[in-house]
Amino acid sequence: MTIKGLQIERFKKENPLFLFMKRQLYDLTDDPFVVFVDKVGKVLVDENISHNIVGGVASQAYILHMLSKKHGQSVEGLIRNKDVRVQDYVRSTDDVDVALDLEGEVDTDRIRRITTEILPKFEFTELSPDGESILEFRAERVGASRPRYRVYVNDKGSTEDVIAMNIGRQPKDLHGLDPSWYGEFIDQGEEINIPYSDKFNLRLRVPRIEHLLASKISQCRAKDLMDDKNLAILAKDTGLELDFDEIDKVLAPKYEDNFRRFLSSEYPAVER
Repeated sequence: MTIKGLQIERFKKENPLFLFMKRQLYDLTDDPFVVFVDKVGKVLVDENISHNIVGGVASQAYILHMLSKKHGQSVEGLIRNKDVRVQDYVRSTDDVDVALDLEGEVDTDRIRRITTEILPKFEFTELSPDGESILEFRAERVGASRPRYRVYVNDKGSTEDVIAMNIGRQPKDLHGLDPSWYGEFIDQGEEINIPYSDKFNLRLRVPRIEHLLASKISQCRAKDLMDDKNLAILAKDTGLELDFDEIDKVLAPKYEDNFRRFLSSEYPAVER
C-alpha cells in the first residue's frame, strides 16, 4: 500500500464519518492527477480556447511553483526532501476547475462544443511521468458542467478513483464576485511552468495570483483561508510582490471586511 493509502486507512479508523464525506484524493504530486491536468491544458490550447485552471488546482500550482523556486528542486525532489513537508502546503482535491472563454456563442453551442469536441479528448491512455505505469482515464459521466473520469493505473482502479471537473463557460459561473471579472480573470491569466521531475514539466494557465487570492478571500471558507495563508507565506519567501490595489479593486465594496482581515493576518504593514 502506498503512503497516501496508509494515510487514508488511518484517517478512516480515526474518523468513522469518513465514509459519508466527499473524497479528496489527489494533488499535483500524484502522477495520475498531474497527467490529467496536463492533458486538460494541452487540449484547450490545441482547441484555441482561452481558459484558466482555477480553484484548488490553481492554488496547488502556485504553491508548488514557489516551493520549487524556494528550494531549487523539482516536485519529485521536494517530496524526497525530508526538510520540506509538502503536505503542509498542498491541499488535496478530486476536482479540476476550469473557466472557459467561449464568448460570442449561444449557450447551446457552448454545451455542444464542450460535450462533443472537448470532453472526449479527456479519455486517453498515457505513460506516467517516470515511464513505469500505464495511466488510463475513462469517462464515468459526461456533462457540460461536471463530467467525471475514472482513473486506472496499470488497469487497476476503484469506484473512488475518480477525477471530477467543474467547467465554467459564462460570467455567471464566477461565484461571489461581479460577473464582469470572469473575462478579465481569463484575459490576465498567467502560464505557470512547474518542474515535476527530470523528464516532465507541467505547464498550465491559471489566474494571476492577485485574482486567485481575491476569489478565495471573497469565499472565506476554511479551505480558502488555508490556501490564502500558504500562498501569502510563499509569496513572501520567494520575493513575489503582490498588487494589493488589484485585489482591493476586485473585492470592493462587497468583501472589504474580508480583505482587511486577510491583510491584518498576513500583511499587517499594509493598510486599507
